[in-house]
Amino acid sequence: MRTGFGLGLLLCVLIPLALLLFSVVSLEQTASLMLLLGGLWAVVFGVAFAAAKDKLYDVGVGVIVAVLSTFSVLPLQYTAGLVVVSIIGVVVFSMMGRSKPPQQRMR
Repeated sequence: MRTGFGLGLLLCVLIPLALLLFSVVSLEQTASLMLLLGGLWAVVFGVAFAAAKDKLYDVGVGVIVAVLSTFSVLPLQYTAGLVVVSIIGVVVFSMMGRSKPPQQRMR
């Protein structure tokens, strides 16, 4: 199924590149659009197609990459802050997903 992920990422690069060549978007907007589409594709792939053990990782990386795309809209320090908050969120969700309830002793 990794072929589908790579194919989706290829489209996430080629679509903004085509828009740049047709002068629809600027170079900065192209880079931002590539990051946004790549991040969204990683989230969709993680939710819909990834193996159970990879879901959280794929979605987490997708969110972080999508947040990185805000550099063209927000000031750089806000983008960096959002990335840090996203990483913290991914770590917290990762820890919550792996925690197991305590086992009761048998009497």
